[in-house]
Amino acid sequence: MKLLSTSALSLCLLLSAGAFADRVKHIEQTVDASMLASVRLEISVGELEIETYDGDEIQLEIDLEAKRSWLSWRRRDIADVELEVRENNSRVYLVIDERNIEQHWRIRMPAKLALDIDVGVGEIRIEDFSNDLEMEVGVGSVRIEVADMDYGLIHVQAGVGDAAIRGFSGRSDNERSFVSADAYYRGGGDRKIEIEVGVGDVVVINR
Repeated sequence: MKLLSTSALSLCLLLSAGAFADRVKHIEQTVDASMLASVRLEISVGELEIETYDGDEIQLEIDLEAKRSWLSWRRRDIADVELEVRENNSRVYLVIDERNIEQHWRIRMPAKLALDIDVGVGEIRIEDFSNDLEMEVGVGSVRIEVADMDYGLIHVQAGVGDAAIRGFSGRSDNERSFVSADAYYRGGGDRKIEIEVGVGDVVVINR
C-alpha cells in the first residue's frame, strides 16, 4: 500500500508539471537589425520593457502564461504559440496576437530604430529612447524616458486618465477636460513622439 501511494504521488507530480509546462512558455530570439530602420510591435495583453543600445540586433525575451477563461477554469495549451517575425523592406513586425495569454516582453533594441507599438491592454516602459515613436494603447499605463535630447513634436493623450510631458527646456501645453487629458511639446529637433491611450496614464520624461 505504501508503494502504491508513492507511485500515485509521483504520477500526480508528473501530471502537474506537465500541465504547468503547457500553460507557460519562454521565448528568446534575436533579430538582425543591421538593415532595418523601424520596428512595429503588436501585443494583445501584457507588459513591455524596452531599453536601447548602440548595436545591430533586436534581442527579445518573452514570457507567456495562459489565462483562465471566463467560462472555464481550464487554461489553453500555449506550447504552439510562437513569435511572428515579418520583414517588409526596412521594417520588421514582431507579433503575438493571442487574447487569452499574458505576455511579458523584455527588449534590447538599437537606438537607431524608430518604434511603432500597438497594445490592447498592458503596461509599457521605455528607457533612454532617442528616436521616432508612435504608440496606441487600449487600456494601460505608459512611461517613456527619452535620452537628453530635443524633439520637434511630442503629443500624448489619454481618453480617460492623465497625460504629461516633463523635463524639456521649452514650453509644453497641457489640456484637461473632465476625464481626458492632452499634452503637447514643440521643440527644435526633427524627431516626434505620438502616444494615444484609451484608458490609463501616459508620461514622457526627458532625462
